[in-house]
Amino acid sequence: MPIEVIFTEDDIQHLIEANAQPKFAPRNKALIFALCYWGLDRKEVCQLPLSSVMSESGEWYSIWHIPKELAFNGEARELRTADHVLPLLDEYIEWLKECGLGKSNLHTYRGLNPAMKLFVNDKLEPFKLTPRGKAKKDGSVSFQTRSLDDKLKSFLDNSRLRGATLSTFRDSWVKMMYDYGCGYNDLKDISGIKTKATLDAKIKPVEREIEKVFNSVFSRIK
Repeated sequence: MPIEVIFTEDDIQHLIEANAQPKFAPRNKALIFALCYWGLDRKEVCQLPLSSVMSESGEWYSIWHIPKELAFNGEARELRTADHVLPLLDEYIEWLKECGLGKSNLHTYRGLNPAMKLFVNDKLEPFKLTPRGKAKKDGSVSFQTRSLDDKLKSFLDNSRLRGATLSTFRDSWVKMMYDYGCGYNDLKDISGIKTKATLDAKIKPVEREIEKVFNSVFSRIK
């Protein structure tokens, strides 16, 4: 059975530094952040709008929600953004503006379109979801995140973190939240993972308030 690979905070810092190419460094850091600090599912990364994480006044929400129509397992869930990670997000927003993306004539949302997708690819376009196979009998279609996946694979190749896969990003977030004392019920709520077997093996006996967990995770990332 293969050994489970989980990123440490040092590994995440290495990921950021290994993918700090001048043109896309702020975007690359923000993508790694979205997966390893917010714990977003890859489909959520592709679809998340600016308005979910930023207020009209241009302030980052300290508590925000992923809409159920975008969320993993179709259930809205609450996430948090601590003050110490705001510089990273501000840097990314300035980069988007320098690239001329999402400009709005309004004075809200720092002059950006609130409906714009927060994350963009190397062509400065939103990451696309592509259909997976044919439509089901009920007409529904499943989607995959091929363009984002290719970008994340390049991050892993650049970092040379052996054994890491696309799943390692979110799995590491789950493990890190456990290690910082996130309670079982809180973790179910913020991850959208409802299968008991998925979480039970990693539960730690010491639990801390969810706000304290978010305030601790990524505090050493710069």
